[in-house]
Amino acid sequence: MTQQTVSDPTSVASPAQRKQKRTTTARVREARLGWFLVAPAVLIVIGMIGYPFYEAIRISFTDKMIGRGPGEFVGLQNYRFILAWPDFRMMVVRTVAFTIAAVVTKTIVGLILALAMNESFKGRTLLRGIFLLPWILPTYIVALVFRWLLDGQTGVVNQVLMSTGIIDTNIPFLAQKWTAIASLIFVISWKGYPFYALTFLAGLQTIPPEQYDAAKVDGAGRMGRFRYITLPGLRQVMGVVILLSTIWTMNSLEIPMLLTGGGPSNHTEVFPLLTYHLGLQSFRLGEGAAVPILMLPIIGVLVLLVARYLEREAIE
Repeated sequence: MTQQTVSDPTSVASPAQRKQKRTTTARVREARLGWFLVAPAVLIVIGMIGYPFYEAIRISFTDKMIGRGPGEFVGLQNYRFILAWPDFRMMVVRTVAFTIAAVVTKTIVGLILALAMNESFKGRTLLRGIFLLPWILPTYIVALVFRWLLDGQTGVVNQVLMSTGIIDTNIPFLAQKWTAIASLIFVISWKGYPFYALTFLAGLQTIPPEQYDAAKVDGAGRMGRFRYITLPGLRQVMGVVILLSTIWTMNSLEIPMLLTGGGPSNHTEVFPLLTYHLGLQSFRLGEGAAVPILMLPIIGVLVLLVARYLEREAIE
């Protein structure tokens, strides 16, 4: 009996096997504990994001209207209506153009301010707080204030330009095509540049000062140090900020809705605003839900770019 037990390799585990078994058991317990701790957050995400997303897709295939029951299944009728709408393609072009213009503006302004705030001078902390004000202020207040400032009759901007003799008659900034477009881009950029400046400033402070000292010794000027030290040092931060801000800017509703309302003549209408007009003003929830679903591929590509970029940077 003893001889058989000793000769059987499965009857007695080696120390290495026992250690591996304990390690596997510990990992299984950790995995179970991890899922137990993450489960509430997963349920919240499913309830607050997953279910509304599913409902939006479902409603986009129905003729649901506010106050008229659940609606009937109409297939791709809502999508055909949106794609056949004469101004849909221009709306997509406007959305992309506004997003690119605002992101480029915010990147340039934020980088300039970050470089300035990274220098040592008296009152730097106070100025940092002042430059953060646009980001802290509620978007609703910002849009209404700029709407008052740019009013074509009683706006402060027109009054200042008239009093200084720069213009002879009031300019309807929000009632003309190009001035309305420029105003919208300016307000979106003004509201968002502090996020860029703050993030770029944090990135600048991670660059070792020794690199700049060595570059000065080698005879590199300001532009050389900016090109070969500052920009490479900010590459990771800039990539993440620009990609995330592109998604946020493209989905922005408050400023276009409160500042121009899509006018004049739909020249500032972007896809979140079209969704609002169709779904909430016209009560056509089916068609309103179809608009963001049609824009989903663009948003999805941007989200995948952010995820792949973050994963690649984490590996490096």
